[in-house]
Amino acid sequence: MPTKTKVIGRNVSRTKRRIVLAKTTGTETTPFEIVSTKRGGGELLLRQRLGFTRPQFARLIPVSERSLAAIEKGKAAAETVSRSLAQIQRLISALEEVIEPAVIGCWLTIPNQALEGLKPLEVIERGEIDRIWTMIYHLRSGAAF
Repeated sequence: MPTKTKVIGRNVSRTKRRIVLAKTTGTETTPFEIVSTKRGGGELLLRQRLGFTRPQFARLIPVSERSLAAIEKGKAAAETVSRSLAQIQRLISALEEVIEPAVIGCWLTIPNQALEGLKPLEVIERGEIDRIWTMIYHLRSGAAF
């Protein structure tokens, strides 16, 4: 049975191992990079950039911690997980335009008055990611909400 995710490149050196996974849908390819950790395991680059633990990132996707660990070891992600990863990747890229990239992970875990006291992570878990996209739109346009 063919998988939706495959290894498309590998760069091996003494200090860093990087495997690039790609989900193919038609002609579109979305890369999800896995980088080495100090302990020798793998970690999704997006999770590393956010500074999230595996349980936090699993909540964001949403998948079980065990499934996330398998993906980080190179196992093919299910199509729904790949879609969630792509959606979160787009959201983080948009947030980087309006928030300092180094603090996005922290911002996602702190209650926000604009979200009625909820943490952005909780809003995403509830399936209300459009509320964050609306916030990004207002921040980009300079309009107050």
